[in-house]
Amino acid sequence: MANFKNKIIILTFILTIFFSIGLVFANENDLKPKMGNYDEIYSSLEEADFDYIFGIDPYQPDDYTIYMHSPYPLFRTGVSLVFKSKTIPPGYYLLTPREKNGKTWILFKENGRVSYVIPVYKEDVVYEGFYEEKFPRKKPTFFEKIRKKTMDFIGTKWGKKNQRTPIPEAYIEFNDTGNYWDMILYYGMKKYYVLFKKE
Repeated sequence: MANFKNKIIILTFILTIFFSIGLVFANENDLKPKMGNYDEIYSSLEEADFDYIFGIDPYQPDDYTIYMHSPYPLFRTGVSLVFKSKTIPPGYYLLTPREKNGKTWILFKENGRVSYVIPVYKEDVVYEGFYEEKFPRKKPTFFEKIRKKTMDFIGTKWGKKNQRTPIPEAYIEFNDTGNYWDMILYYGMKKYYVLFKKE
């Protein structure tokens, strides 16, 4: 009887160690930065050393030619976002990722004009099935199927000049990390990390 109890205690001990090691390795694979790193990341970021003349994004007309309608996700902030010397007041902004001078930036646009340019501190790939998970698709009705097929025909097959590409899917996460706001913009198959300091 005492032998059996000892075996159970040893087996329980071994299983506890096994599962503890598994949890430690799972945490090491977490891609999010640790809380202590935000100060370091924020101080290493630099403000944009360029401006858009009259706030005009030179690639915007191309985007409106390629896509069926505005491809930019709309972001509403109810708090002021601070990045170095810039403060983005509460309001509605169209977010546009752009590459310039070998870096990636997020353009905050109001009424089609660039108001703020904020650097991205990290880029990553959106895993397959992410958008389906966030936006479950209901089964389309008969009339919705007809409408989609008609729009696809008009928008993509009726003459080369009329070809249009569906807009990239987008999603925005906004996380409170203590002294900072960590924003993740999912846009198409990429995600962009942007960091703001709290006021």
